[in-house]
Amino acid sequence: MPGPRQPNAPRPPKPRYRVICYELTDGRETVIIDSTDDGFVAATGSIHNAVLEAELAHAGPRELQAHIALMIANDDQLNAHHQPKRKPTR
Repeated sequence: MPGPRQPNAPRPPKPRYRVICYELTDGRETVIIDSTDDGFVAATGSIHNAVLEAELAHAGPRELQAHIALMIANDDQLNAHHQPKRKPTR
């Protein structure tokens, strides 16, 4: 079992992540996200035959991932645009 770390011993470098997201339209690439931080949660999706196929990627400390996911889940602006349309009641 390793002993206590020496006070002047260098800390191992923390991993950092860079996430770049492109919008692809008519053969053009437009960067819509270019972010570097200590963690990330990202999802991509495609619709094939009326079925959403999604992939999720994440990295970083679990506590930070949970915080990012909670922020996404509680984002009022994001959620306002992704609520299912409701039929008017009579």
